Amino acid sequence: MGAKNDTSTTKYNIVARFEIQGVVETPDIVGAIYGQTSGLLSEDLDIRELQQSGRIGRISVDLTSREGKTRGSIIIPSSLPRTETAILAATIETVDRVGPCTCTIKLGEIVDVRIDKRKSIVDRAAEIVRQWDQNVSPFSSSIKHEVEKSSKVGSVIKIGVDGFAAGPAFEKSKKTILVEGRADVVTLLKMGIDNTIAVNGTSVSHKLVELIKNKTVTAFLDGDRGGDLILKELLQVAHVEYVARAPKGKEVEDLNKGEVNEALKKCASLEKAVFLTGTDEGLTVKKFLQKSAKTGRRQEKPSYVRPETKQEVKSYERPSTYKPRQPSSTSERRPRDTRSFQPRREYRSPDSRTSYGQTRRPESISRRATSYKDTETRPPRRIIRKIELPEYLNKTVESVKQKLEAVVFEEENKESLRIPAAEIFDKLDGIKKAEIIVIDGIITQRLLERAHNKGIAMVIGARLGEISKKPESVKIVEFRDL
Repeated sequence: MGAKNDTSTTKYNIVARFEIQGVVETPDIVGAIYGQTSGLLSEDLDIRELQQSGRIGRISVDLTSREGKTRGSIIIPSSLPRTETAILAATIETVDRVGPCTCTIKLGEIVDVRIDKRKSIVDRAAEIVRQWDQNVSPFSSSIKHEVEKSSKVGSVIKIGVDGFAAGPAFEKSKKTILVEGRADVVTLLKMGIDNTIAVNGTSVSHKLVELIKNKTVTAFLDGDRGGDLILKELLQVAHVEYVARAPKGKEVEDLNKGEVNEALKKCASLEKAVFLTGTDEGLTVKKFLQKSAKTGRRQEKPSYVRPETKQEVKSYERPSTYKPRQPSSTSERRPRDTRSFQPRREYRSPDSRTSYGQTRRPESISRRATSYKDTETRPPRRIIRKIELPEYLNKTVESVKQKLEAVVFEEENKESLRIPAAEIFDKLDGIKKAEIIVIDGIITQRLLERAHNKGIAMVIGARLGEISKKPESVKIVEFRDL
């Protein structure tokens, strides 16, 4: 009937379906139920009496009329026991007329409202427990996690002029974790690690190197090619004590807390760090540097031999300044020497063997060689020689090889500093006077520029990197040249 029922004491809902041969309205149906069930049962089960005493609720009717027929449903809320409710449902089915129209009413179902209430209670109780765990009385581990999460997330700061993303504890901490990007910093912050700083790409800026030069650095790199590239650049431009890697194919920002803790637990010293991709897959940093030095020597060796050999052969075969000596009075065979020095094609032609014979060719060649010795204008022989260094430098080179060390000489045979090769770039700032650097590492553009600014005259290294501009004041020597 559109009115709301008082469901505070309702136990059951009697749901019945009806079909009426005619068009009627809701009051007509309710009136028919009251009228045709009145006096049918005892006063204890009379619908009007039950409704007035609150044992049943208001009758609700939902109907539609179409093609001269009215169909719908009747709902009667009941707080009676099960037996009385069943009797009431059977009584409703006895109504067969509504006004002048015939009617058929059939029981659809009796719904136990208490089942829905119990389900609602269970759902609400579960929700209360969840809220209680989260907001009221979490365990100590949950409290710690919530405190860390609320205090750390979103507190990424910017360091330096270039605005490197970092954790809030970076500046105060003596140790730092170097990661690739801002997302990695945020990921570690969520796990309570706040002494981080990001490279912001695969190129390590010299400004970042300045920021971390006085800290103990652990590089936490992705397990992909980008992580390998950053590691190779760090070998040249920065000092890193330890290296941790994400599992192969994964990035730091995608790791969960267990994977992050496992990766940091397995971090290795710089020399033992392993490359994960490409042709260097499986190599440690130490073996990679050894392989790079050997590869560089094999690739560049021919350039020192072939051009000079060709020039030497060419100059000896036909010197531009050659002048045959005049025959002396005691030598009657000198004219033949002049005739024997003919273009080489005469010796190679078939007629040359007939004219001179096989015994005369060696003799003529020997005489021509004799002419060279007697000629003052003969070009000097070009001899390929390696660079000669003082003995103390040769001993120093041998002492640093395969040890990744660097030595700085203040003056001749006066060693002022011996440090790991990765620290050379930073330590040069504190050196007031230096003349020579010997380093078991790659000679980079930045190292040459710093050496030039410090007035260093010579840099001796394992091999030369990609150099765009060589300072004229700095002499460069590679180990293979010695």
